[in-house]
Amino acid sequence: MLYFRLLCLVILLTAGAIPPPPEQPSDPVLQKSQPTEPFTNYDVLDSNGVFELFWKYNNTHITFESHVKTLGYVGFGLSPHGQMFPADVVIGWVKDGAVHFKDRHSIGHYEPIIDKSQDWILLSGKEENGKTVLKFVRKLRSCDKDDRNIEEGTTKVIFSWHPEDPQHETGLPFHGDSNKGSKSLLLLSPAQNQHLPKDAIHFDFVNKKTHLPVQDTYYHCTSYRVPKLDKKHHMVMFEPIIEKVNLEYVHHIIVYKCPAHVNYTDSMIGQQYECYEHEDRHPMELRNCMTTSFLAWAVGGGPMYIPEKVGFPLGDDDDSGVFVLETHYNNPTLKSDVIDSSGLRMHYTPTLRHYDGDMLYTGLLVDGLQIIPPGYKKFSSTGFCSSDCTNRKLSPDGINVFGVFPHSHLLGHAVRTRIIRQGEETVISDDDNYDFDYQETRLINKEIKIMPGDTIKTQCIYKSDDIDRMTFGGLSTREEMCIGFLMYYPKVEMGICASLPQYNQYIDIHTHHKDMQLYELLKGRDWKNETIRNDFQKITDESQHYMVCGSHAGYQKVCTVSSESYA
Repeated sequence: MLYFRLLCLVILLTAGAIPPPPEQPSDPVLQKSQPTEPFTNYDVLDSNGVFELFWKYNNTHITFESHVKTLGYVGFGLSPHGQMFPADVVIGWVKDGAVHFKDRHSIGHYEPIIDKSQDWILLSGKEENGKTVLKFVRKLRSCDKDDRNIEEGTTKVIFSWHPEDPQHETGLPFHGDSNKGSKSLLLLSPAQNQHLPKDAIHFDFVNKKTHLPVQDTYYHCTSYRVPKLDKKHHMVMFEPIIEKVNLEYVHHIIVYKCPAHVNYTDSMIGQQYECYEHEDRHPMELRNCMTTSFLAWAVGGGPMYIPEKVGFPLGDDDDSGVFVLETHYNNPTLKSDVIDSSGLRMHYTPTLRHYDGDMLYTGLLVDGLQIIPPGYKKFSSTGFCSSDCTNRKLSPDGINVFGVFPHSHLLGHAVRTRIIRQGEETVISDDDNYDFDYQETRLINKEIKIMPGDTIKTQCIYKSDDIDRMTFGGLSTREEMCIGFLMYYPKVEMGICASLPQYNQYIDIHTHHKDMQLYELLKGRDWKNETIRNDFQKITDESQHYMVCGSHAGYQKVCTVSSESYA
């Protein structure tokens, strides 16, 4: 059975129909340091505002400037898993006016080793206002075995500091457990233009003191009617409002946009229910809403500013004014006293931008026929948007992708989205260090055009060698997904274009209960056997796929279904 429970991880189109929640207490404002030159990117690496990092990049090099509240040494590095070792690191300090700086690598619970090849190059260093400031540069690919390449996608950086200067280049004092950390960053993603127009308006779209049930996964839905706009507006930015005490429970927040041609009665508005249970009790009109993605937020994500030439339309002919908010709560410890009012804030403006934008769901449908057996260091699942769908849905000029939101769950190691045109692949986004706790919508460095006849390929790489059970596609965090949400312009009627493998080499895809037949066939296999693992990967790669090509009118009414092979 194909569950069209499509986690179209979307954001909000907010609702003035509910009163805004009380403003949350604001954090102390960090006084941002002044860098020595303009930098395009900035972040604070620790929760106390000790370690600030500025950076910029081009096609060959990346330049960093760290401002750290210490007059001792500063450490910074790149780590495959966010641990202090193994890692590619630099350590520097300023003593008696002289700057000390070395390219090093760590391999254990001891002082990092100085590299034979010094590929991190110091540009300047100073002590100022109680801070140590270091500016340094490195090639993205140094060709040194002790260095890590810097690629697009998620990079795990590590950092540390000590209050005192070392006496020598070796024999560094230990920084201690409290003066260190790690953080995932998008080092090679364009900086967002963090500007809101003066006429921007905001709505807070939040849950209303939702009491979580005692279950590990809970999807809470509420329907809303947005106040009618007198003319078309553009949504230009959104940001999360997550209650701090509930950070560990809120996995993602979604708003689905309901079709404009449906007549929604007042009785349908304000309903609260568990999204995917007892569906016969929910109005069909609201179930039909949950096919249309607008924008997305998930754990670890921050504010998202839409590029200045694009806006996501509100109040136009396609806008019914009705939306369904979905919040995925993750409660593995089965707490019984969690009450949450988290949500999202949307900013929109009556001043229209040049293009209408939208979001396209690509990848795999959320379904138990996505299968990941145990025992794999790398297992690949791939979903497709067919060339037939892009032929029918896109205009001759195609669409332009400017951002992407990759989504997988706990086994996810990489998420890659590409287009295939005449047998050639073009990368839209490759994140080979996917971090479940850092699900950030990211801009891409160069817009990618998708043309009629292109195939969109979304591939996820999973690591399952440390579990002993089968993992299936599904809604809970312990199940898996493989989705690439593409942000693009100009808007077309194509809300979803995704697929699902049918394993036609094993079973007759036209029979009833084929999923149960497949599960029975696979459950007795010895997944420790490399031959069996290789055979199942090959079968998965060569399977025919069930295709869905949908639109904002509701894909059940317009989709075409076919079985194609992408071997």
